[in-house]
Parts: sequence; C-alpha cells; structure tokens
Amino acid sequence: MASSISFSDQTINLVLLGRKGSGKSRTGNTILGSNEAFKFGYQIETISYAIERASRFDRHLSVIDSPGMNDFLPEESVKLQRYILEMAEKNVIYLLCIKIGRFTEQENILIEQYIRYIGQDFEKRTIIIFTHLDEWISDCQDQGILEPKFEEFIATLEKNTIGLLEKFDMRYISLNNRKSGNDEIVKQIICMAEELTQHSSVSRPVTHHQCELEVESRSILCCNFM
Repeated sequence: MASSISFSDQTINLVLLGRKGSGKSRTGNTILGSNEAFKFGYQIETISYAIERASRFDRHLSVIDSPGMNDFLPEESVKLQRYILEMAEKNVIYLLCIKIGRFTEQENILIEQYIRYIGQDFEKRTIIIFTHLDEWISDCQDQGILEPKFEEFIATLEKNTIGLLEKFDMRYISLNNRKSGNDEIVKQIICMAEELTQHSSVSRPVTHHQCELEVESRSILCCNFM
C-alpha cells in the first residue's frame, strides 16, 4: 500500500518487533486501519523491513514492520538502527508483539536480547502488545472459563516474566486483530506512544490503565481524539 502522505516531525513512528507468527503484521494493519498495508500469514516470510504511513485520529503515524525472528543478534540491531535512522529518525516507539499464552523462556531470552542490543532506551520506549486475544479466549472457554479476564492471565505469569514486564513499567495491551472495531484499542496505543514521545525522559510510568481512562475521559491533549 503506497502512501503519498507527507508527515512532519510530529509523526509517531511505531516499530513492530517479535517472533515470526507473533501477529506483528496484523497489528500494524490494525493500527493503520487497513488489512492491505502489510502481508501476513505463516506462508509469508518477511525478510526485510517495510514502512507504511497513515493519518488516524488526527495523528500522523509511520509503522515499521520488521522480520520475525527467534534470536535478535547484534547484526540485526545494526540493520534495525540503520533503517530507523533512514526512515524514522525521531519519536520512535517499539511495539513488542507476543502471542498470548506463548510467553516461554524463549520469549524471555528474545526480550533480553532486544534490551541488550538496542539499549536501555528500548525499555523506556516499548509497549508490549499481547496478540491473538481471540485464540486465548477460545482456549479458556474450552477449559470451562466462560469469561476469562486478561489481568488474571498476567497474574499467572512466572516471576521472571513479570520482572521483564516491570522493566517496561507494565505497559501492555491485549489485542484481537481478527475483529473489526478496534478503534478504542488503537487510540490507547497511540495515547501511550504519544505520552512516551512527549516525555522523552520518561519521568513517570505510562500504563495501559492510565491511557484507557484518558481515552474515555479525553481529559488531556494527547488523548483528545477527534
């Protein structure tokens, strides 16, 4: 999907990261409001970086999709940083996509690699996106849990995993990319990203709970969506 939109320095640049099959490309499409922005599916292997742009809720967005990988090595960090410098120099926020219910030791290792090779700034500028919410709900219902609550899933995570989430100030959102009508979730993501870019020093945590309330009340500028 080619875009002719010309964006200013106020553009919010969102970089999608995660393993293959984590729902990165679908998440990018959800944020952009188009199912045709990034190709997705297990039969499609993304081997290079791609960028798509859109204007949503009066915000200019650039979304960068990255190759899915199980190991993030130093050379991959160099490629990513070079692409960011070329395509999205300012206001970069990382969206780390993780499939709900698949938070394994391999996920923990991958996150540690992102932190190590991208740097401490990664912890300050990352939002966790738990994807495949629909599959998780279906699995819970098959086990007799008719109304599963996502916060209860978070509470079941191992101590090491919770420790990793705490490095990101517990900034996370759950997302079902298969359903329509995700506007409020997208607004929360934009709100959290905008807060992080406006507070580059990140002097206070920005949580999904805070932005959910701010989206509903529209009480501050960053969440005053038209």
